[in-house]
Amino acid sequence: MSTNSQQSMKKKFLLSLGTVVIGSSTVFGFCSQASAFDVKAGPIWNNDDAKVKCPVAAQSHNAQWNGQWRTTVPGKESVCGVSKVFNVKAGPIWNNDDAKVKCPVAAQSHNARWNGQWRTTVPGKESICQIVKE
Repeated sequence: MSTNSQQSMKKKFLLSLGTVVIGSSTVFGFCSQASAFDVKAGPIWNNDDAKVKCPVAAQSHNAQWNGQWRTTVPGKESVCGVSKVFNVKAGPIWNNDDAKVKCPVAAQSHNARWNGQWRTTVPGKESICQIVKE
């Protein structure tokens, strides 16, 4: 085998290997992100107070409140349970009825759930669905 042929094969192998490594990093990078966690919200006095404070605290972390909260320091500090929110591409979405078909599928492909939010990013070409990793 000639030197040029060996170099060509080596380049092809390294290119293929690089593609696998980069592709795997992308997949594992998404999966390894923490998805459920607690965020501080100051003192929370009761469930009605949590319904006001927790969605705000969650949103500041690009997350969604999961309905859970607990007091960590009585009278001083409470935390809200939240789940990480991600945007995923779903092709063109034409209206809310179309989103109700496409977004749950997009979410399921990421082992997540659709939270009901979507928006068009490129009219007629691309939309994104907001999903929650729990």
